[in-house]
Amino acid sequence: MAALGFVVVSGFSPVQAATPPPGCDSAQAGCVAVGEWDISIGVGVGLRSNPLIDGSDLPLFILPEIRYYGERFFFDTYTGGFTFFDSEYHQLNLVGTIGFDQIYFSSRNIGNFVIESGPISGSSSNALEDLDYRLDTDDVNNPENLTASEIEAAIDIDDLHKRSTAGLVGFEYGYFKNSWDASIQLLQDVSSVHDGQEIRAAVSRNFIVVNEALEFSAGFSWQSDQLLQYYYGVEEHEVDSPELAYHMDAGYSPFVKVDWRRRLWGNWSWQATIHHRWLSSEITRSPLLDESTVLTAYIGGVYHF
Repeated sequence: MAALGFVVVSGFSPVQAATPPPGCDSAQAGCVAVGEWDISIGVGVGLRSNPLIDGSDLPLFILPEIRYYGERFFFDTYTGGFTFFDSEYHQLNLVGTIGFDQIYFSSRNIGNFVIESGPISGSSSNALEDLDYRLDTDDVNNPENLTASEIEAAIDIDDLHKRSTAGLVGFEYGYFKNSWDASIQLLQDVSSVHDGQEIRAAVSRNFIVVNEALEFSAGFSWQSDQLLQYYYGVEEHEVDSPELAYHMDAGYSPFVKVDWRRRLWGNWSWQATIHHRWLSSEITRSPLLDESTVLTAYIGGVYHF
């Protein structure tokens, strides 16, 4: 059996351990047999908060997972890759995955179907484009201390460019020893969506007691200025006054996560997850946001096919 590592920051792609912990099986969090397909579906109740001004929170009801791990190639719902080096404690992979920041701008997307932030599928329609909406001047962050009338006349979310999903490719290093996992990913946009870079890193500690598995994780994502500008910035051509444009530098967003699973009967298990992400100061200063964190919570049953 091959043990999966943790999912990194807001849905970041998992790392795969070469050596399983004792007693690892497919009903535990993150275990899948090498050379076999592992398909499961979670049914429950959850919610992911939306940091955008008047952005709708994302409901979580159905959480499907499709995973396959061969000797070298692997696929895990929204991440695929090839393992270059695999030893008892270390692993080096080439990975392909997707960005996650676009989910806050879409009313229907994969963000409704994953605990962390979602993979590449779903609608790219703007969640606010049907609302004939203008920013409330009491909510907007004002980078140039302009008057309320100038802001209200100049920034209309419906006029901003659509935020698309970016395809990312890069390298991933994982370290696994006993019940500790650590990983880092160095990723580059290869889809020409924003041409930016992202670094995702995390460490986790796993506890397995009889039929229960508990995992504590913490980490961060570093995102380049090109990436953040594409999703959270405001360009000069999108507003009437150049003074209302908002340009971003690179930033770090840390997170913590707690995941609990309990084996029930047959192919069923319980799952409960809490994930909290603190957005970087560059993101929170954007005039498109009025929240500085993203909270995800979910509880439900999981059926393993």
